[in-house]
Amino acid sequence: MADIDNTPTLSRADIGEETGKLTINDRQENYQALLNMIDKGRRSLHIYSRYLDGKLYDRQEFNSAVRRLASRHPQSQVRILLRDIEPLVKHGHRLIELSRHLSSSMEIRVIHKDYAEDNESFFIVDQRAVLHRKLADRYEGIVNYNDPKLAHYLLHHFNEVWEHSQVPTDARRLYL
Repeated sequence: MADIDNTPTLSRADIGEETGKLTINDRQENYQALLNMIDKGRRSLHIYSRYLDGKLYDRQEFNSAVRRLASRHPQSQVRILLRDIEPLVKHGHRLIELSRHLSSSMEIRVIHKDYAEDNESFFIVDQRAVLHRKLADRYEGIVNYNDPKLAHYLLHHFNEVWEHSQVPTDARRLYL
């Protein structure tokens, strides 16, 4: 953790609140920030992840928060880019299952091979709040609840990768 205690801010800040860059260093700080951002979000969530770390993203509380965000507004949008979906489908990852039920507001795509070497992870809510880890396999990163400039930069990259990526067929299932 940084020199100051970020914990209250990570778990209570509002989207658009001037928090500045907060340093996160461990799984619990990541989870607190992610959960708080989703709870405070109103319309959009973008996740760029190599493998949707189960310790962060495959938890019931997190899944419920994503469901609430995706259902909050008729034009809510949850988009997730990841490197490999097959192990997540086999494992029954909660977000994969949720995307099957919320197909009108939630979509997952597999990162195109041209971008597969990207080693960062980021999470953007309402085009303002950002959690960014330059090394996806480490928990160290920054959180900012009001950084539209960084959010715009990362969303530009996200959208570029999104346009070149495909919807995986094994993420969909017909419910009869």
